[in-house]
Amino acid sequence: MLGTHILLVDDHTLFRTGMQMILTQVGGARGVSEASSVREAFDFDESSVDLILLDIHLPGLNGIDGIKPMREKFAGVPIIILSASSELASIRQAKELGAAGFLNKAALAEEIVNSITHVLGGGQCFPAGVDSQPAPAMHTGGHTLTPRQTEVLIYLCEGKPNKLIARELDMSENTVRVHVSAILSALGAKNRSEAILIAQREGITN
Repeated sequence: MLGTHILLVDDHTLFRTGMQMILTQVGGARGVSEASSVREAFDFDESSVDLILLDIHLPGLNGIDGIKPMREKFAGVPIIILSASSELASIRQAKELGAAGFLNKAALAEEIVNSITHVLGGGQCFPAGVDSQPAPAMHTGGHTLTPRQTEVLIYLCEGKPNKLIARELDMSENTVRVHVSAILSALGAKNRSEAILIAQREGITN
């Protein structure tokens, strides 16, 4: 999640402060914007947000009911629901409405960061027992890439710039940059050109 900009929507100031420290100091997020309600969240520019952490209990429109309008406002930006409980009904409802994950507020910092990183990579993070499990990583040519990273790599091999990839995959340019960085790391490549050569040589995108 290094270099990403996260929008944190929660009405508890103390929790937002603690979460911001985790996201920036442990996760390396580039920035964290804060809102205390869905209405306040709508004041932010969708093009600058890479991921949304949305509390399930909010004044006015709650987190579950806020998923649909937030997805419409922030098209292509993954949403992870935050909750102090892990009720299976709420988790399933969040998944059905299009959330990319569901995190318990009591989760350890490392678990939070790992879950967010997985979602930014195109996966999902839901507790065990939910029908939909995280998207499996793809093992190609000895390298491990998420399905979303493989999609980005395909476009890289076609010579498309980040801006065009973002448009094709309905995500922000910064999210594309995060994916590219993860791809370079997974392939052991120093730059985009080397990553393309490795992908073509090993038939990863075929």
